[in-house]
Amino acid sequence: MKNSKHYTAYYAFFAVFVLFCSLCAFFIYHKNYLKIFVVYYKPAPIIKTNILEPIQAGRLISDTPSRAGVFTPKEISWLKENMIGDETGDNISHLNRYFAEITALYWINSNTSYPYVGMFQYRRYLDINPNHYYPIVEYPSMSFGHLGINHLKGFSKLFIEKLNLEKKHILPILKTHDIIVAEPIKLNTYKQYKQDHIIKDLDLALQIIQQKYPYMYEFAKETLNNDDGFYPSNIFITKKEILNNYSNWLFSILLPVYNQIKTDLKNRSNEQKLALAYLSERLFTIYLRYHKKNHGLKIKELPFVLASDFFLPPINSLYIKLKTPLFEDIFIKHPNYANKICGYNNQYYHCGNFEVLPDNRLKIKWDNKKISYFKHKTDNVFELEN
Repeated sequence: MKNSKHYTAYYAFFAVFVLFCSLCAFFIYHKNYLKIFVVYYKPAPIIKTNILEPIQAGRLISDTPSRAGVFTPKEISWLKENMIGDETGDNISHLNRYFAEITALYWINSNTSYPYVGMFQYRRYLDINPNHYYPIVEYPSMSFGHLGINHLKGFSKLFIEKLNLEKKHILPILKTHDIIVAEPIKLNTYKQYKQDHIIKDLDLALQIIQQKYPYMYEFAKETLNNDDGFYPSNIFITKKEILNNYSNWLFSILLPVYNQIKTDLKNRSNEQKLALAYLSERLFTIYLRYHKKNHGLKIKELPFVLASDFFLPPINSLYIKLKTPLFEDIFIKHPNYANKICGYNNQYYHCGNFEVLPDNRLKIKWDNKKISYFKHKTDNVFELEN
């Protein structure tokens, strides 16, 4: 009888334990546990799932000139109808022409409470898939996957699946790492900023770090002046607590910088007006690497995928241009298959296995099983045969 009661209690405890684990799993994978905000500032193909949430940065000033010019009432209305904005609650939406996507970061930090949060841009996404479905473009200082932005219109679901942008792929990484970021652009950050931007802005940010966070100053200078580069594009996935701490630190530097240079900003080119956004990438890198070195922050670096309106590959890279009556596209070698090419500059999704025939003709068996033959025209250009 004693044994019977003992086993009954044991099984009851085990059942409660299993139920508890099941409820935890349900909460983590099915509730609002993770939200990644995809930042837009102009109309573009919408990427939206249960975890990917489009947000318009700079909604408060949608009717003022931007990098893309002046938006029409129809475009402004479309943005409001298709995504949330950064103009509610505690916000700096009115500073978007100087801070770019960082006004959305400020809003996310101040107005959301998801345990895990992230931020992508409408053209830039982290690639969670270790098999790298998209062709990788190599530059001396960086590499990234590439696709045409029109690819997002008809193949957004496939795009999300191929990048593994789902909870079941993301959350296991966050069990072993504190933050997921894009692989760094490898170069001397200070020299690059001096070459492409206005260096006095970065020097001012360093001065503020020296005043407010003197224990980080020497590390900040070292980080900017070595060749380890910086994390690009302000894209990440992390714990909300880490985002809170980082954002408070970031804006304690950026807002004072803005207050000191705001008069000068108004007279700059559209590109150089975005000084605060460019500074944020460098500060992001300083913050993460400092906390990695001093507090054991675990950083997971992953490739990112860029969607662009048109793509020209790096000089001397392997590519071909295929012309048909329907499209003209750059095709790049697939990274995982010897005889496969993919192109992403048109509204269709093209990948296929190629075979070089006599007279420099190409036979391509597309993934949809159709076969095309191309004749060589000039250099890397091939034209569809009749």
